[in-house]
Amino acid sequence: MRPIGLSLLVLTGIAPLLAWRKSTIANLLHDFTWPVLAMVVTGAGVYALGINVWSSGIAFALCAFVGTTILQEFVRGAGVRRGSTGTDMFTALIGLVARQRRRYGGYIVHLGIVLMFLGFAGQGYKMEEQARLKPGQQTTVGRYTIRHDSIGVTSDEQKQMVTAHVSVFKNGKPIGELEPARWFYAHHEDEPRTMVAMRRTMGEDLYVVLAAYEAQSQGATYAITINPLVNWIWFGFGVLAFGTIIALLPERTFAFAAAKLPAGAVTTGLMLLILLVPAVPVRAQHVESAQNVAVIPKSPLERQLQHEIICMCGSCGRQRLAECQCGKAAEMREELAGLVARGMTREQVYQYYIDKYGSQEPLASPIDKGFNRIAWALPYIAGASGAVLVGFVAVRWTRRDHGGSAEQASPEVAPATTEDPALRERLDDELRDLD
Repeated sequence: MRPIGLSLLVLTGIAPLLAWRKSTIANLLHDFTWPVLAMVVTGAGVYALGINVWSSGIAFALCAFVGTTILQEFVRGAGVRRGSTGTDMFTALIGLVARQRRRYGGYIVHLGIVLMFLGFAGQGYKMEEQARLKPGQQTTVGRYTIRHDSIGVTSDEQKQMVTAHVSVFKNGKPIGELEPARWFYAHHEDEPRTMVAMRRTMGEDLYVVLAAYEAQSQGATYAITINPLVNWIWFGFGVLAFGTIIALLPERTFAFAAAKLPAGAVTTGLMLLILLVPAVPVRAQHVESAQNVAVIPKSPLERQLQHEIICMCGSCGRQRLAECQCGKAAEMREELAGLVARGMTREQVYQYYIDKYGSQEPLASPIDKGFNRIAWALPYIAGASGAVLVGFVAVRWTRRDHGGSAEQASPEVAPATTEDPALRERLDDELRDLD
């Protein structure tokens, strides 16, 4: 899915700038110079920083490309409107969106998609580790250091609560405490609830899970996960929804606002709204999830296989074993741990599940050999062929249209020798609404 997703990301930046049957080489060079430059600079920076280029690094570069195309369109349109109305740049921008809701609402939707892809790209740097610690011991994952302090056992009328107390340090500085826990409800002691301790920031999330514990020795086993940029997925979805609302609002909504608000009120009101929007809280919190058995991978192979084998319960939507929390997934994780402990290789584990269920259904993706290679390649071959065909038809259609126009033009009309750049820019902006 990664090549397909990256291709769609490119199209969100290219397609809106291609005027229907009016695009020329000169227009394309003018429209894509800055976006391509931003993409190249970002890609070079990603490579220089030693960040994994495929596929997260490519996604970062393409996000810079698409984001620059969107920003360029807003700046260009607001500049044209500012020149024709005499207002300030911000007011011109608001009027631009109000006058062309569907077009610029669509741009906002594309911006939301870019932010979501930033979150997707961050998953390429996800870190997962497990550690068994005694009181006072600590482990380091990425920039975070987790120190195990103690285990506490408390009870109420409904449940028994086993709570771990850990201190969190980032780059050697203390940033807070987390309390992952496991709750055992009365009459359901064999189905404990795992309370995931979470610390959220806009850059990354830190999850700490109490996977196992020893109340007498105060020892604990933790599953620690660092999930970079995941909150940008939700932020991008919010921007996408906002752009959709802008595109769907009826024209009378903006007409009413323009009729009632004095000049400059739009700018002032929006600035106040921006200032009043609360910042994303950076705090630790708990997330409750059902988990029958916590099986912590003991090797990189076991961790990888948990992401490559599908839960076969039939009701969880084909989730991977590392994600699904149903009872069947817990049994399969235990089974997988036993297979790896017996020394089975990745291919042998694959074959075990294929023989057990009679097909490749338990695998998250088909095995890359034999006929399956055709299945891997076919979507890309079809996509490339379709792109070539569409490009060929578009070029032929454009040339035919230009040729017909030339034949129909009257020879008595002399071509214009002078052109007002400002008038041409305004005309191009108006014509785009007719695409």
